[in-house]
Amino acid sequence: MTAFDYIIAGGGTAGSVLAARLTEDPAVRVLVLEAGTGKRSLMHRIPAGVLALYQSGRYHWDYRSEPEALAGGRTYPYKMGRGLGGSSSINALLWVRGAPGVFDNWAADGAVGWSWRDVEPLFRRIENFDDAADPHMGQSGPIAVARGNPQSSMFNEAFLEAGVEAGLAFNGNYNGPDQEGIAVMHRNTRGGERSDVWTEYLKPCLGRPNLVIRCDTPVDRLVIEAGRVTGVTVRAGGRHETIHAAREVLLCAGAIGSPQLLMLSGIGDPAALAPHGIEVRHELPGVGANLHTHPTIRCGYTARKAEKLASWTRPPKMWLAGARWLVDRKGVASTNHMDVGCFLRSGADAPWPDIQMTFTPMLVGMTYADALTDGFGVYTELVGIKSRGTVRLRSADPQALPRFSFNFLAEERDRETFRTGTGVIRDIVSQPAFDGLRGREIEPGANVTSPADLDRWVSGSIGITHHLAGTCRMGAPDDPRSVVGPDLRLLGLDGLRIADNSIMPHVTSGNTHAPAIMIGEKASDLITGERNAP
Repeated sequence: MTAFDYIIAGGGTAGSVLAARLTEDPAVRVLVLEAGTGKRSLMHRIPAGVLALYQSGRYHWDYRSEPEALAGGRTYPYKMGRGLGGSSSINALLWVRGAPGVFDNWAADGAVGWSWRDVEPLFRRIENFDDAADPHMGQSGPIAVARGNPQSSMFNEAFLEAGVEAGLAFNGNYNGPDQEGIAVMHRNTRGGERSDVWTEYLKPCLGRPNLVIRCDTPVDRLVIEAGRVTGVTVRAGGRHETIHAAREVLLCAGAIGSPQLLMLSGIGDPAALAPHGIEVRHELPGVGANLHTHPTIRCGYTARKAEKLASWTRPPKMWLAGARWLVDRKGVASTNHMDVGCFLRSGADAPWPDIQMTFTPMLVGMTYADALTDGFGVYTELVGIKSRGTVRLRSADPQALPRFSFNFLAEERDRETFRTGTGVIRDIVSQPAFDGLRGREIEPGANVTSPADLDRWVSGSIGITHHLAGTCRMGAPDDPRSVVGPDLRLLGLDGLRIADNSIMPHVTSGNTHAPAIMIGEKASDLITGERNAP
């Protein structure tokens, strides 16, 4: 094919979903343009292969933030998925829809049609849950979702028991109508293998004659003609090429890549474009604003009865774990080792859980270079983040990665919430269930107790998650913060929709993989419904 109805710029999580759904209609011609590779590694299939994927450098963008002024001036690496399937193919496999109140808040803030009542059926459509008796989960969707196995470690069981001893309610399914409580985590695995959008959405439709996929083909700019986006300019084989879309261009490049491409094309805040000599083709101040993610901190402990899991991440045990996985898809390589956790509110005024805690029966480092060590850790993610940052161009060169910062800890409520989360962790670990298991508190350390000391520790220790959102904010057309409307169309310019986590007005309360797939499904429904309308 050389003529296309839709061009999908970005073959990541939502882009892969869109490609699969739109080409179910044989009359619809779709081109997917992916800057990364179309090749896969065995590590993509192994749940415990996450760290190897991040360290390889081949399957992710090597983004790095600007210095965070309130976090000791540190810069942070963000390894967002690059290649077919995007971050769905390299993430940590936790399956979290998000609290229903988050989506109701989206709708109340101008994203009409995106309330919990609207999106909950989409999550069901996606899921193939391993418990047919659960009334809240989908049972026949493409993505396999399984409960974690708390029995895999005595530390996991201790965490669940200690949480109840500390007064937290046990939640049998945090993906249901109430997210709050201590819980067994869900993960997207099937029979000891990763279940992602590449495997379950894109791969089954590769033979469709109405689908063309071009990898190693970055999109440099959007083509704008007479108030409409009509196509894209790509870079491949040392030359540039313009490709036109008969219906629409669908931008799915993520919370960093999507605003970057808009700005490179002259769409955005004139003050952000002027330093790079870019002509303003369409003024839209919200482009690149509202950047946020879930920052995290870790409370780490030594263990009196260490299970020596960390030794399985290094040779020779690593080779034995791989061999076991190849034989029967079982053993330590068949899990992400994040089987239990909890969601809680930092205070009575929090409308839904603003803290997510994830427990690991070993100590996982806060950067990709850190070695895994024995002990156990509890990670507090600020899923009710208040601070906001921006994405801005580094230059007018499409090959130059953009500049971005999150402005971590700028809001006092964020600092308060981290202090609260640390107190809850300490309370849980002090319960009788951990007697005989807990050693000493490595971090923040028993001497870190005052609010000021905790704030200094958080500032010096804050880590990252890959839950970036918000930079092409969805909202009411008359809201100056909005970039797209509830139909995902770019405001004020025809021919372009955005479908990825950049459209989130507020990031969801948990890992963003499941919501990214939901956004792809919702976008497909919007496009197909409009196309088939009488």
